[in-house]
Amino acid sequence: MRDRTLKKVNKVLLRVEKHIEETRDALEDLEIEFEVLKATVKRLKNVETAQEAPQEEIVEEVDLENTTIIRKF
Repeated sequence: MRDRTLKKVNKVLLRVEKHIEETRDALEDLEIEFEVLKATVKRLKNVETAQEAPQEEIVEEVDLENTTIIRKF
């Protein structure tokens, strides 16, 4: 009886060990993906900051009273 119990416990032990290894591998993959994502966000922020350099915005005012073309909707 003791041998049978020991075999079952060893089976469970091996399954748990396998799940731990799979979880560890998945966590390593997630850490790599997270670092890639952080680097991408940082790069996008740098591009966005570079594009937001002081640029004069051109604003056109339309004089509706002196417009020669009138659109009908």
